[in-house]
Amino acid sequence: MGLIETEAWVLQNVNNEKTSLIRKVISFDDLSDNEVLAKPIYGCLEGNMVHSLNMNPENVFQKRNENEIILGNSGVVQIERVGMSVTNVEAGDLCLYFCNGASDEFGYPLNITAYDKPKSLGVFSKKIKLNEKEVIKIPGKSRYTLQQWAAFSSKYITAWSNWNVAYQCWKAQMKNIHPEETFVFGWGGGVAFAELSLAKKFGCKCYMMTSKPERMKLLKELGIVGVNRTEFEQTKNESAFLNYVLEETGGRGVSIFVDNIGHSVYKLTLKVIGRQGVITTCGWKTGGMLPILRPHECQQRHIHVFTHFATFEEGIEAVNFAETNDWCAPEQEYIFEWENLPEVLSEYSTGKITNYFPVYKVN
Repeated sequence: MGLIETEAWVLQNVNNEKTSLIRKVISFDDLSDNEVLAKPIYGCLEGNMVHSLNMNPENVFQKRNENEIILGNSGVVQIERVGMSVTNVEAGDLCLYFCNGASDEFGYPLNITAYDKPKSLGVFSKKIKLNEKEVIKIPGKSRYTLQQWAAFSSKYITAWSNWNVAYQCWKAQMKNIHPEETFVFGWGGGVAFAELSLAKKFGCKCYMMTSKPERMKLLKELGIVGVNRTEFEQTKNESAFLNYVLEETGGRGVSIFVDNIGHSVYKLTLKVIGRQGVITTCGWKTGGMLPILRPHECQQRHIHVFTHFATFEEGIEAVNFAETNDWCAPEQEYIFEWENLPEVLSEYSTGKITNYFPVYKVN
């Protein structure tokens, strides 16, 4: 078997102290029977890329036992060639990059492709090879653009899995509460936005914390109430936020709180959750260690939900639901260039890019 050569942006670990994104030629082995060779078309920046860049809150280089990583686990690819055993896609197909890189016996991810799965390749590379279960075919004659599907492939599928678990947990205790009486709040970025827009499809009343005017505008267009986060997130304004929540929810408190931020806002999240409320998360932007007073949580019958990406079957479900229910990332006004990825990723990591879905063109 020969080697396949291509060009890629490679994240390097420099003396375990900092990282550097460099452009270089890479090579990888030819396909095995259950693999596909793919050409990335578009990618979308994700929070896990910032974790990798900063080696915080976890050092992904140590998890992979590698000093070089090719990022990019959200995007759209075109299949160029398939292995002998591949049956779900064929050459020419346009597919979502699906980053469940290794799963347990029930299909839930153990490792994420282009993050903590060793030797995996992301769409920072001009060509990649993937397992056949790491791509999902885009529906023919789709109502959405490839850029929208690139934004969808990680954030929306993550939101789909997390919401279905969280909502079922809420309904397990609150069977007689109608969706319009279910109050869903969210901190976070693109995944929380996707999850709230999904909750809206279920008929829930939805609120999203943000401090960005352009995000406020987008939320309003979808019927989600934008809440100015800067007015409430500081400790001195906790009472004001609690009063706001109680007023909006008729004194009940939040039914389901999507919190993908973590440590910095967690105490405030706990204060505004109502009885039998659900705190659900699939991210840990500001740290993974959370303070919880267990007697209080038991007495309030709070449910804490933690999920990590999705099964292959959930990915297919999410794609089918999106195509038939008008649930996808918004059209992007600006597409970044692959050649500028170091600058774009740096700006994204420092919050200078306020777009929930920063899409970039690869090929």
